[in-house]
Amino acid sequence: MRSVIIVFSIFSSVISQPAPCPHGWVNRGPSCYAFITDVPDGWTEAESFCNLLHSQLVEIETVVEDEFLRVHLMDNKLTGAFWIGMTDILVEGEWVWMSAQTTPHYTNWWPGQPDNYHAEDCASLDSGYSFKWNDAPCLSKINFICEKESSHGEENVIG
Repeated sequence: MRSVIIVFSIFSSVISQPAPCPHGWVNRGPSCYAFITDVPDGWTEAESFCNLLHSQLVEIETVVEDEFLRVHLMDNKLTGAFWIGMTDILVEGEWVWMSAQTTPHYTNWWPGQPDNYHAEDCASLDSGYSFKWNDAPCLSKINFICEKESSHGEENVIG
Protein backbone atom coordinates (compact mmCIF):
# COMPACT_ATOMS: atom_id res chain seq x y z
CA MET A 1 0.00 0.00 0.00
CA ARG A 2 2.85 2.36 0.86
CA SER A 3 4.42 2.02 -2.63
CA VAL A 4 1.06 2.90 -4.21
CA ILE A 5 0.88 6.11 -2.16
CA ILE A 6 4.46 7.07 -3.11
CA VAL A 7 3.81 6.42 -6.81
CA PHE A 8 0.54 8.39 -6.62
CA SER A 9 2.31 11.30 -4.88
CA ILE A 10 5.03 11.43 -7.53
CA PHE A 11 2.49 11.09 -10.36
CA SER A 12 0.20 13.81 -8.99
CA SER A 13 3.11 16.24 -8.45
CA VAL A 14 4.21 15.72 -12.08
CA ILE A 15 0.68 16.29 -13.34
CA SER A 16 0.13 19.41 -11.22
CA GLN A 17 3.21 21.21 -12.57
CA PRO A 18 2.44 23.69 -15.33
CA ALA A 19 3.92 23.01 -18.75
CA PRO A 20 7.21 24.86 -19.30
CA CYS A 21 5.94 26.28 -22.63
CA PRO A 22 2.57 27.25 -24.07
CA HIS A 23 0.75 24.75 -26.27
CA GLY A 24 2.43 24.45 -29.68
CA TRP A 25 5.80 25.76 -28.49
CA VAL A 26 8.92 23.56 -28.23
CA ASN A 27 10.92 23.55 -25.00
CA ARG A 28 14.69 23.31 -24.89
CA GLY A 29 16.62 24.38 -21.82
CA PRO A 30 15.60 27.83 -20.63
CA SER A 31 13.73 28.70 -23.85
CA CYS A 32 10.48 28.00 -25.66
CA TYR A 33 10.40 28.22 -29.46
CA ALA A 34 7.48 28.73 -31.86
CA PHE A 35 8.12 27.86 -35.51
CA ILE A 36 5.77 30.08 -37.51
CA THR A 37 5.21 28.65 -40.99
CA ASP A 38 1.63 29.51 -41.85
CA VAL A 39 1.93 33.32 -41.85
CA PRO A 40 5.25 34.22 -43.52
CA ASP A 41 6.00 37.90 -43.13
CA GLY A 42 8.64 40.59 -43.38
CA TRP A 43 11.27 40.81 -40.65
CA THR A 44 9.73 43.79 -38.82
CA GLU A 45 6.25 42.26 -38.93
CA ALA A 46 7.65 38.92 -37.74
CA GLU A 47 9.30 40.65 -34.77
CA SER A 48 6.01 42.42 -33.98
CA PHE A 49 4.12 39.11 -34.21
CA CYS A 50 6.58 37.53 -31.76
CA ASN A 51 6.19 40.54 -29.43
CA LEU A 52 2.42 39.98 -29.40
CA LEU A 53 3.21 36.47 -28.12
CA HIS A 54 5.43 37.96 -25.37
CA SER A 55 8.51 36.75 -27.20
CA GLN A 56 11.07 37.94 -29.77
CA LEU A 57 12.63 36.63 -32.94
CA VAL A 58 15.05 33.89 -31.91
CA GLU A 59 18.53 34.97 -30.85
CA ILE A 60 20.90 32.06 -31.46
CA GLU A 61 23.62 32.38 -28.86
CA THR A 62 25.48 29.05 -29.04
CA VAL A 63 26.38 26.27 -31.44
CA VAL A 64 24.22 23.94 -29.30
CA GLU A 65 21.14 26.16 -29.75
CA ASP A 66 21.87 26.52 -33.47
CA GLU A 67 22.16 22.74 -33.87
CA PHE A 68 18.93 22.18 -31.92
CA LEU A 69 17.05 24.53 -34.27
CA ARG A 70 18.59 22.95 -37.38
CA VAL A 71 17.73 19.41 -36.25
CA HIS A 72 14.19 20.42 -35.26
CA LEU A 73 13.59 22.03 -38.66
CA MET A 74 15.01 19.02 -40.52
CA ASP A 75 13.19 16.43 -38.36
CA ASN A 76 9.90 18.23 -38.99
CA LYS A 77 10.64 18.65 -42.71
CA LEU A 78 10.40 22.44 -42.42
CA THR A 79 12.14 24.04 -45.38
CA GLY A 80 12.72 27.52 -46.68
CA ALA A 81 14.08 30.46 -44.75
CA PHE A 82 13.26 31.51 -41.16
CA TRP A 83 13.87 34.98 -39.77
CA ILE A 84 16.10 35.24 -36.71
CA GLY A 85 16.47 38.33 -34.53
CA MET A 86 19.65 39.78 -36.02
CA THR A 87 19.95 42.84 -38.26
CA ASP A 88 22.39 45.46 -39.53
CA ILE A 89 19.63 47.88 -40.51
CA LEU A 90 20.89 50.61 -38.14
CA VAL A 91 24.56 50.54 -39.21
CA GLU A 92 25.51 48.63 -42.39
CA GLY A 93 27.86 45.75 -41.61
CA GLU A 94 27.34 45.93 -37.82
CA TRP A 95 25.09 42.98 -37.04
CA VAL A 96 23.27 43.06 -33.68
CA TRP A 97 20.62 41.09 -31.89
CA MET A 98 17.71 43.50 -32.11
CA SER A 99 16.12 43.01 -28.67
CA ALA A 100 19.31 43.68 -26.70
CA GLN A 101 21.23 45.70 -29.32
CA THR A 102 24.25 43.48 -28.65
CA THR A 103 26.86 42.17 -31.06
CA PRO A 104 26.57 38.39 -31.44
CA HIS A 105 29.34 36.33 -29.84
CA TYR A 106 28.39 33.33 -31.97
CA THR A 107 27.51 33.36 -35.69
CA ASN A 108 27.03 30.67 -38.31
CA TRP A 109 26.96 32.49 -41.66
CA TRP A 110 26.99 30.53 -44.91
CA PRO A 111 30.38 31.08 -46.62
CA GLY A 112 30.37 34.47 -48.35
CA GLN A 113 27.50 35.77 -46.20
CA PRO A 114 26.48 38.32 -45.22
CA ASP A 115 26.98 39.94 -48.61
CA ASN A 116 24.36 42.74 -48.59
CA TYR A 117 23.30 41.76 -52.12
CA HIS A 118 20.15 43.82 -52.87
CA ALA A 119 20.19 45.72 -49.52
CA GLU A 120 19.94 42.64 -47.30
CA ASP A 121 19.77 43.87 -43.71
CA CYS A 122 18.03 41.03 -41.88
CA ALA A 123 19.30 37.56 -40.97
CA SER A 124 17.67 34.18 -41.55
CA LEU A 125 18.28 30.46 -41.16
CA ASP A 126 17.90 29.04 -44.64
CA SER A 127 17.41 25.40 -45.67
CA GLY A 128 18.94 26.29 -49.05
CA TYR A 129 22.16 27.03 -47.16
CA SER A 130 22.07 23.91 -44.91
CA PHE A 131 20.35 26.04 -42.26
CA LYS A 132 23.36 28.29 -41.96
CA TRP A 133 22.70 32.02 -41.74
CA ASN A 134 22.03 34.28 -44.69
CA ASP A 135 21.24 37.96 -45.04
CA ALA A 136 18.04 38.80 -46.87
CA PRO A 137 15.93 41.86 -47.72
CA CYS A 138 13.89 42.65 -44.59
CA LEU A 139 10.68 42.99 -46.62
CA SER A 140 10.87 39.37 -47.86
CA LYS A 141 7.91 37.33 -46.65
CA ILE A 142 9.37 34.24 -45.01
CA ASN A 143 8.79 31.97 -42.01
CA PHE A 144 10.17 32.88 -38.61
CA ILE A 145 11.04 31.53 -35.17
CA CYS A 146 9.91 33.20 -31.95
CA GLU A 147 11.71 32.58 -28.64
CA LYS A 148 10.79 33.26 -25.04
CA GLU A 149 11.87 32.12 -21.61
CA SER A 150 10.34 28.85 -20.42
CA SER A 151 8.53 28.73 -17.10
CA HIS A 152 10.89 26.02 -15.78
CA GLY A 153 14.18 26.37 -17.63
CA GLU A 154 14.62 22.58 -17.58
CA GLU A 155 16.51 20.50 -20.16
CA ASN A 156 13.55 18.61 -21.62
CA VAL A 157 12.31 18.70 -25.15
CA ILE A 158 8.59 18.58 -25.81
CA GLY A 159 7.09 18.04 -29.25
